[in-house]
Amino acid sequence: MAASAEVPAPYDAGKADGEGPSPDDAVIFVGISLLLGIGSRHLLRGTRVPYTVALLILGIVLGSIEYGTSSGLGKLGAGIRLWANINPNLLLSVFLPALLFESSFSLEVHQIKRCMVQMLLLAGPGVLISTFFLGVAVKITFPYGWDWKTSLLLGGLLSATDPVAVVALLKELGASKKLNTIIEGESLMNDGTAIVVFQLFYQMVLGRSFNVGDIIKFLSQVALGAAAMGIAFGIVSVLWLGFIFNDTVIEITLTLAVSYIAFFTSSDLDWLEHAAKAAVLKNKMKRMIAALRPYTGLRKKLQWPVA
Repeated sequence: MAASAEVPAPYDAGKADGEGPSPDDAVIFVGISLLLGIGSRHLLRGTRVPYTVALLILGIVLGSIEYGTSSGLGKLGAGIRLWANINPNLLLSVFLPALLFESSFSLEVHQIKRCMVQMLLLAGPGVLISTFFLGVAVKITFPYGWDWKTSLLLGGLLSATDPVAVVALLKELGASKKLNTIIEGESLMNDGTAIVVFQLFYQMVLGRSFNVGDIIKFLSQVALGAAAMGIAFGIVSVLWLGFIFNDTVIEITLTLAVSYIAFFTSSDLDWLEHAAKAAVLKNKMKRMIAALRPYTGLRKKLQWPVA
């Protein structure tokens, strides 16, 4: 009689004796976090305090209790530890493509044309100046003995801005559409610029040498190649959408899938620009498609929020 081998469980579903966290704890943490978020927003409505600041303070308090005390937070604390140890690349891969696509798609093309000069100045020379001064500050103040390449590498990493809270606050305060477009569009562009600068100094830190020609070639390949790839994805998806008649499921799924496919096919190029270029192109061409097929309602359906 052949000996039967024990088949291991595909995953640890949690232990009844309380040893080790359970996957349920991660879900509990998400639910409680959402309740804390809407509670903070509700209580702070009408005040000058952004609810994101309250969420930051709550997060610091909960983390300090869980990691700084012996009692901990029980199942909530177990959920905190599960999410704290998750691979950060997983979070970026899940959320970033859709967020970039939605942010780019929601921008109005005529506003982008009006604000393009300001956006390019902030996202181009502005990021380079920020990278330089941050690198100088790191080189002077940090006691690690880093060389200029490593210091500028960190400067490039920190020079990208995240205007999510700023844009949300401006919209609540009724700021002009032009100001919102400049801030949000500049953020998308400076993310791409910061990634290019980061990749350049990262290759230098690894020992690769660059002359002026190599730097120009590298920047052209990353910037122009990313734009061409994003435009190609946008054209293909828009042409496909033109053959779809009154099928919301296909239209929404295709629109969302393009952002992820463009993101993951850009490992050697500027991955931020792919989703952004595809979204801007689809935003520009959706009116043409709607004019060609006036009865499909495509223009209205394409305004479905991705994130």
